[in-house]
Amino acid sequence: MLRTLIIVALSAAPLAAAQRAPILIGVDEGARVRPLARVEGRTWSPTCDAPPRGQTRGTPLRPLVTVGGEAAVEEIQYVPRGGAAWRQIEPIVLRTFQVQERLQNVSLNVLVGIPTDVESIATSVEPATRPIYYFTASKTVPSRVGVDINADGAVDPQGDLRIDVVGWVRLGAAGVAEKNLALGSNTTMTWEQVDRPLRNVTRRPQLAPLGIVRIRDTGIWVMQGRSGESMWFSLYDVGVGGVRMVARSDPQQC
Repeated sequence: MLRTLIIVALSAAPLAAAQRAPILIGVDEGARVRPLARVEGRTWSPTCDAPPRGQTRGTPLRPLVTVGGEAAVEEIQYVPRGGAAWRQIEPIVLRTFQVQERLQNVSLNVLVGIPTDVESIATSVEPATRPIYYFTASKTVPSRVGVDINADGAVDPQGDLRIDVVGWVRLGAAGVAEKNLALGSNTTMTWEQVDRPLRNVTRRPQLAPLGIVRIRDTGIWVMQGRSGESMWFSLYDVGVGGVRMVARSDPQQC
């Protein structure tokens, strides 16, 4: 009887070891696979170990997410502007933008009549009962003379003010009490003074989704960030409980 129990325990050991194998996440940039993060259980850590390359290669401008271990990658698709899904999501985005806009120290008199531009809405290509959408939206207050932009009582120099809001939303289920959800968002403001020589240089942060890593029932959005000449990658755990950054990778770290 003792011998039988030992055999059973030894045969189960490889399975337990396989379940504890780490997950590696990276992006294929064509010339190399850049490592982004290592996941062991619920612990996220930076790593210089790259996952294996997939059958399709990416490029520096369009990196492809790749993983090693018990995880899968879902591709991103953009919602057609004006389509049925766009018409459902756009009002949620506009309400989210309005809430974030009010939190900024910007005079309401300046914002009156300035439209909000919903620039893009993206989601997973994988079908889901209630998919999660990532949006980018902005509002630009054009250059004016003698205007107090930030409501501090002083007239600001002539220039353009831009408000950018990005975030994730999810539609509620039809016919039930569950409401539409704004899962998480981030707001940035940039100011370009008219007489600055680098006025036409894009300095505002840009955050673009590259793919979604599915680890069991968790969706990790892999994002590429840019601001001026700076570039980075960040990973967000996005779910009904909210949005949480789990890792950030500097291209110079490995």
